[in-house]
Amino acid sequence: MDMNKQDTWPDELLDHLRRHQAVFRAWELQKIGAQGGESVSGPDYDRALGELRKVLNNYTLHGYHCTRLIRPEIARIRSSGMQLPNEAMLHQRIESLRDGGLLDAANAAELIADNEAAEKNRAGRIWFCFFPPNLDSETGLSDLLSYWGGESLYNSHDTHAVRGPLLAGIGTPCLVEAEVPISSLRGPSFLDMKVARQFLIWNGLQTSEPVLHTDCAIEPLPARSILRIIEFPGSDFTALTGCDAWQKQLTVGRG
Repeated sequence: MDMNKQDTWPDELLDHLRRHQAVFRAWELQKIGAQGGESVSGPDYDRALGELRKVLNNYTLHGYHCTRLIRPEIARIRSSGMQLPNEAMLHQRIESLRDGGLLDAANAAELIADNEAAEKNRAGRIWFCFFPPNLDSETGLSDLLSYWGGESLYNSHDTHAVRGPLLAGIGTPCLVEAEVPISSLRGPSFLDMKVARQFLIWNGLQTSEPVLHTDCAIEPLPARSILRIIEFPGSDFTALTGCDAWQKQLTVGRG
C-alpha cells in the first residue's frame, strides 16, 4: 500500500478504519482543540490503534531508502535484498573499498576508527521515507545522496578537508524503492496514528498535524521486496527527489 494513494489501501484496512472512524476522529479533534465534538479516552484510542496495527501488519508499505552505492552494492541489493546495518558491516564495506583501490589504507583506517554505526538509533535499522522524497527538503536528502557510507559515516567526516570530498567522490546517488512489510517496522510507532489521520483527511478532516512518515525496518529486507534501484541522473530519480532544483548539485563518483 502507498500512504498517499487511497486506491492502494486494502479493503480490510478501509473497513477497519470505517468501523473505528468515530474514535479516531474524536481524538484528532481533541488534539487540535476543536470544540463541541465527542470525547474519547486515551485507553480507548490506544486500543483502537493497537487493533489497527494488527491489521496493518498483514500488508506492505511503499517506501524509499535514500543512499549512495557502488556498483557491487547495487547488484547485491538486487540479488539478496538489504541486510541490517551494524558496525561490522560498515567496516567490511570500507575494507572492500580499500581492497578495490577506491580508498587508501590510511583514510580507510580513519573511517573504521571514527563512525556512528554502533549507535542504537542506527545499528539494526534500515530507514525509509514512506512518501515521495521530493516532499522532503534538500537539507533532509542531500547529504544522504552525496556521501558514500550513510549518515553513520559521513556525520563524522563530511567537513574534513580530505575525507569529506573522498566520500563524496565514491558511488552513485540511489533510491532503493521497496515494498516494506509493516510487520518488519518497529512498533508501535506513529505509523498507526498517521494512517488513521490520513484516512480522516480523505473523509473531510481539516488538520495541520503531520501524515508524512519516516520509519525503520528492524528485520532484513528480502530481494523480493525490492522493486527497483533508481539511479542518478535518471529522469525518475530527478522527478522523485527534485534534485534538479537543489543548490548543491549531485554527482556520480567512482565505483
